[in-house]
Amino acid sequence: MYRVLKSISILYRIALLLWPLFCKAADSTILNGSSVFGQAQLQALKIFDSDRPAQLTARSFLCLPFFRVFNLELRPDLQLAVDEFIAVSGDHPALGAWNVAKALTLRAQNKQRSKWYLRRWICASHRVYYRYLIYTLNAAGQRVLRRWEAQQVARMLQTYEIYRPPGVDVFGEAYPRSVGGGHSLERGWLQREYVIELKFVWQQHFLLAGLTSPQQKLRLKLRPLGVLDNALIEVSRYAYNRSSFRPQGRQGVKYAPGAIVIFRISQALDVSNAFGLTIYEPDAGAVQMPLGEAYILPEQLRGSRGILKLAIQGQLTQQVIGQLTLPYLVVRPMPNAASSNLRVSFQRYWPNNWPTLDVGNRGLGIGHQALVENTIESFLAVPRAKGDMVHLDVQLTRDYVPVVWRGFGFYTTRRANAQRVEDPFDLRYVLVRELSYAELKASRVFLLTSWSMQEYTHLNVRNVSQPQRLFPKLSEVYEALPKSLGLIVAVKWPQLMASGDLESTQSLNKNVFVDRIIEVTAHYGCGRPLIFASFDADICTMMRLKQTAFPVMLMTTGRTDIWDKYMDLRTQSFLQAINFAESAELLGTAAHVNNFQQRQKLLELGLDLMQVVFVWGSALQDVQQLELFRAIDATGLIYDHIDRVGPGEWKRAPFFRAPQLLEVFGGQCVAIGNSSTVPGAKPTKPTVWPKMRK
Repeated sequence: MYRVLKSISILYRIALLLWPLFCKAADSTILNGSSVFGQAQLQALKIFDSDRPAQLTARSFLCLPFFRVFNLELRPDLQLAVDEFIAVSGDHPALGAWNVAKALTLRAQNKQRSKWYLRRWICASHRVYYRYLIYTLNAAGQRVLRRWEAQQVARMLQTYEIYRPPGVDVFGEAYPRSVGGGHSLERGWLQREYVIELKFVWQQHFLLAGLTSPQQKLRLKLRPLGVLDNALIEVSRYAYNRSSFRPQGRQGVKYAPGAIVIFRISQALDVSNAFGLTIYEPDAGAVQMPLGEAYILPEQLRGSRGILKLAIQGQLTQQVIGQLTLPYLVVRPMPNAASSNLRVSFQRYWPNNWPTLDVGNRGLGIGHQALVENTIESFLAVPRAKGDMVHLDVQLTRDYVPVVWRGFGFYTTRRANAQRVEDPFDLRYVLVRELSYAELKASRVFLLTSWSMQEYTHLNVRNVSQPQRLFPKLSEVYEALPKSLGLIVAVKWPQLMASGDLESTQSLNKNVFVDRIIEVTAHYGCGRPLIFASFDADICTMMRLKQTAFPVMLMTTGRTDIWDKYMDLRTQSFLQAINFAESAELLGTAAHVNNFQQRQKLLELGLDLMQVVFVWGSALQDVQQLELFRAIDATGLIYDHIDRVGPGEWKRAPFFRAPQLLEVFGGQCVAIGNSSTVPGAKPTKPTVWPKMRK
């Protein structure tokens, strides 16, 4: 013991002698007895200091600098185009802070461009989250996001991992055993480009001379006619589990009457290309001449939607040999699309180990004795009945104010309020989109059925404290309902019927229509479980391409004799609705209960593709029917009179009342650009909950 103490004493005396020399050489590196960095080193590492204090000192430097090597491999089934690149973005300023424009580009390691790497200095005091993405450049040199990793929890880098080998990441694969993890790649939202869809979604599109049969199979190929081939052309041909968009092949795509084929064209905002659609026989060889060709000019693609009537010209004679009727859709980015970021996506976030949810149809539904459907009072009655979500309808007035109302219009009269109306022939039907919001609130409202006429003008008030008021603004609904109450916001848009008639008329611009609903939802409705839905497949496509914060699903009647069919084949069966959800990368579908009568196993077709499947219909107002669909793991059940047949007697509380879930959905506000942080949220950690369904 004496020798040990003597040795320590000698070392202590040597340290005292050398201490002044060391302090002088270190240039004020010692502060409070702790050696950190000198002023020169601090100035060199100033870019790493996330706190950015007013006066740079050694004590303010709280991060640990380390050298990170990002190694990435692509899956064998993923081939990059020549103009596509890999980048990495994260929550750290050195990684671009989730900004696509500031993401760091990786370098290719081989000629096949299947292996990529990046070496980067990072200084952090806590874990760093990051994702990989694929981008291309437009003519102005701006980045256009193609694909990005969209796991609910981003890749994580701990500070202590500086002592470990970097390992190799696989693009799109992260946390395979966690909820919200596994293989997940999503298409980027529109920012500096727009999308044109040419849709073969009707039973018949061609009138073509020389065909041996009206059902003859064809082969179609779309090509740009511009000098610069700067348009990305993808195609989707619907087949179960094979409906995703993919680059158009050299031989084009096969088509037959009744099949669904959609061409998707992505091009820069300042580009307007003409296109040629060449028509071949399906067994045409490499040198066989085409049957004909139709040309699509930029000036024909007006507005957001339309139907083209195109002449088909023979390849040799250049004479008209037929006609092509082709509906189209133009999707443009939102005005504030740049505010969205790569932090998180909710487009497919709906864990399949959640229980079957109970959804109040427009509140307590139609025919309730005390409450009117689609009113705030009716919505608030759902959580009291232990319901988890509410389904509501939204549409726009003439001045683009989103209001909640079921039909496309209502019955009213020009008579003064003091005058009584007894004859139904004194009423006229007016569309909501024909009225401004002020005119709407000044109108008398009647509900007319085949056996009665009832006036509800006394409920058409502006007073926001009146929960029974008709036509509440969507923003007022968001503010009045608790965030623990989930919402299915069904966007109403009239459809073309199979008979050729229109369900209703609509003159508002479809892009502005969708933008307005998203803007109001981002400002007032984020931070809650919320799904956009629509019976219009194009509305679903636009909702999906314009943002990533709110999931989207298609509502469909499918095969049923209750209503007339729509012209769009994507809505005529549950199977085609599933294929559309896969093609458009939607969350899933909501189908009428008649699609599953005596064939409940059909529902598994959607669940097996990791899609949600909600079921709706008046037949669900029966306890036995509800239990039947709960037993086969339906995602949710949308039905009327949830207070009478719902889970109020056996459910402890609505599902989304859990604080952890509200914290998760708080990330929507960050993803949509409405907030920079989730209030009260702790740092995200990857979950270890096992998946219940394989």
